Amino acid sequence: MAFDPRDIYDAAALYDMWLNCQGCPTTFDFEPNRPIGLDYYHDIGQQAKRDGWVVAEQVDAGHPGEQAYLVLCPHCAGKYGLTAGAASATAVSPAIEEICQAMVAAEREQFAA
Repeated sequence: MAFDPRDIYDAAALYDMWLNCQGCPTTFDFEPNRPIGLDYYHDIGQQAKRDGWVVAEQVDAGHPGEQAYLVLCPHCAGKYGLTAGAASATAVSPAIEEICQAMVAAEREQFAA
């Protein structure tokens, strides 16, 4: 498998860099054993999904139109009756697309050097 910008777990890992629970101070603690790149963030997102973290798209009332994700650790997700799943984004956001393009360009430069 590879990074999929339509998978909200992959997208949230890339966008937020770290998955921090919004219900408590817990941070998802997982370090992929590979160089930073799109697949690095794919590994983080998919491990969070396997570990029961919940990621969902949300609207930030203070910044309408901007990308935002609800992230909950398994404990907090359980308090709200939510479970991790195979959710996908409604569409690839411009912010995620822009970050993906920048990561691909950086990877190309790294391998060209």
